[in-house]
Amino acid sequence: MDAAAVAQVLLDAPLIGEDSVFGSRPGAEGARRERSRSVTGFSPTPGFRFDVEITERAGSFLVRFTQPDRTVPYLQGDLLWSISDESDGALLDEQINTEQALQVVTEPLDGDRRSLRRWLFFRIGHKQVMDGATRNIASLLDRRSI
Repeated sequence: MDAAAVAQVLLDAPLIGEDSVFGSRPGAEGARRERSRSVTGFSPTPGFRFDVEITERAGSFLVRFTQPDRTVPYLQGDLLWSISDESDGALLDEQINTEQALQVVTEPLDGDRRSLRRWLFFRIGHKQVMDGATRNIASLLDRRSI
């Protein structure tokens, strides 16, 4: 599949639930706008809850995490997904707090103070969520091509 097909899945496939980008997880999809969508109360794993907004910007996606229910968020800010066409298919490249990401994002992905939860997010949880999401995106694309 090409980059445009991957971008289209991110813009219009369900984000949570059965046959979705992130799978069956707690949360509720928010209002969709032309190039933006959100999930409130998204929980990738027990003990972690975020509001997530995904906004398409010139072929890339800005992904914003917030925790409005917490007085002191342990994780808040933006990361960047870029999708490009490569010789063997589309490449979804994620940049978190890199020079490339910091040129685009509004706020680096971080928190107000040291946090074990944030450390676990970066070291373990986020990788598992993204591994599942890329498998789900591939499955959704495969179904669309039938």
